[in-house]
Amino acid sequence: MTAIAQTNRKVILIAGASRGSGPATARQLAGEGHHVVLGARPSSKLHALVTEIRSAGGSAEWFALDASRPEEMREFLAFAEDVHKRIDVVINNC
Repeated sequence: MTAIAQTNRKVILIAGASRGSGPATARQLAGEGHHVVLGARPSSKLHALVTEIRSAGGSAEWFALDASRPEEMREFLAFAEDVHKRIDVVINNC
């Protein structure tokens, strides 16, 4: 993990984190020392990705999410705020 100042760490949400560029983006950002909160439908893929990131020393959580449902997006945002007390960046990879 790249050492960055604690004050520069961002809480970054990635919707659609289990496919396309989502996993690589999550790995890169977590590797830079940011906290990633991952959301997507296939929770088994998310669980594996979070386990991989944590094993490498990164910080990650996952949330089962269908980004086409506004109420689930609100729950995703609330989950991240509850865990980290803030949200700095949202990436929509859907």
